[in-house]
Amino acid sequence: MNILKEIAKIFITTTLTQKREKTKIKLKEKLVTANASEVSKIMAYLAIIDAADGKVIKEINRLIDKI
Repeated sequence: MNILKEIAKIFITTTLTQKREKTKIKLKEKLVTANASEVSKIMAYLAIIDAADGKVIKEINRLIDKI
């Protein structure tokens, strides 16, 4: 059973890392055309994204789409 748990951890970690990287790319693209108030929000999202779990990343992506 430990082998299955380790495989699941690797898969989940890899998936979460990919989501984080995609979200960072989207945020950096938004920075190019952002106004002053949006820049502060985007910078805050970039600061927390490395510690974010899947739910937080999903919420950040939802908010990015509103910018």
